[in-house]
Amino acid sequence: MTEKVDPARSYLWQLQTQAAEALGRRRRNVEETQVIRDLMDNASAANGPPDAQYVEALRLRQYWPPCGPDESYIEFSIIHSLADQLEKFTPDSFARPVLGSLETGDINAVTLLSPDGRTHLVLFESELTGFANLFSKAVALAMPSVGSKNGKNGFSISPDKVRKHLRRSPEAIQRFEEVVLAYLLKGRPRRAPQYFVPKQAEVSAALLVQGLELFVLGHEYGHVLAGHLAGDHEPRRMLGGADGEATEVAWKWEQEYEADILGWELCVSAMAEECDLAMAHAGVELFFSACEVLEWALSLLITGGADGRPTSITHPSIANRRDFLHAYLREIYGGQIEPVLAVGARFRNIVNILWEYTAPVVLERYQRGVRPDPRWTVNSPKA
Repeated sequence: MTEKVDPARSYLWQLQTQAAEALGRRRRNVEETQVIRDLMDNASAANGPPDAQYVEALRLRQYWPPCGPDESYIEFSIIHSLADQLEKFTPDSFARPVLGSLETGDINAVTLLSPDGRTHLVLFESELTGFANLFSKAVALAMPSVGSKNGKNGFSISPDKVRKHLRRSPEAIQRFEEVVLAYLLKGRPRRAPQYFVPKQAEVSAALLVQGLELFVLGHEYGHVLAGHLAGDHEPRRMLGGADGEATEVAWKWEQEYEADILGWELCVSAMAEECDLAMAHAGVELFFSACEVLEWALSLLITGGADGRPTSITHPSIANRRDFLHAYLREIYGGQIEPVLAVGARFRNIVNILWEYTAPVVLERYQRGVRPDPRWTVNSPKA
């Protein structure tokens, strides 16, 4: 018996199919889904009886909606796993929106309206989680290992020590360049060479990517929790579709700021059992920095200048969003939040140092006439 799919989800599947056809990747999740499930089953069997956390994840998984025929099951499962984590901290009355992934050309999630004009679709950029994973690993590699008083290994986030470490061991620079170029030029960060970080960096990388992804979805949940109603709509062209076929919700600046605050609170709450507040906040800062890097890199690849996107009437800049969130946290927490913000600033410095090395590489591609993957220009005026 075929499971009935609601109209909003059918619309999402239609958009995913159009993009898959444009990229020549139709029905890619059928085999992928089985492979992932087999890997999970084999891993569970090899490790003995599953722990309580794994059992709970399986219990929640049974309530997930069906995955579309042209949606990556990897992205689908990550997004809904993030939703499971966040919804432990939302009211019981909270209803999960229609979630999915799509080639959007934004390192973020976007909100589209279904054709009925009532249902919101919250869509991750289809390669966001892959990019976030490799981006976070590169940042973790850039942090030099140091000893601590208790004998355990730690990491330094001092800019001077990071620069010294990169001169001695430049792998982080290489990995950073690889993921930025793979995403910009091929549209798929996973086209960058895959690798494992040393064990001492695994935990930092995992916490950074978790915080980044939770904040992205938490921001979208913030719009729902705040009861935001779309004041404006914008036509949006999706890869493989017609001009203006999709309708994007354009939130007001005040709504974006409020969603950031609620998203931050959801993110740090969900991560409280995994790490301290400073490390959870570092993931949020890493999201802002990742957005800036890709804006700078894309601008450099298209125009030869790294000015980023111009400020939009409907979308505040990343700098504005970061400043507003910091001001709010200082107002609520006072001086107690300063050490947390200082850690976030150090991680921002690490990303900026890595970008210093990467910018000339991107500029050299521009000078050779190399242009970005179509996803990044599908909604530009010249597209």
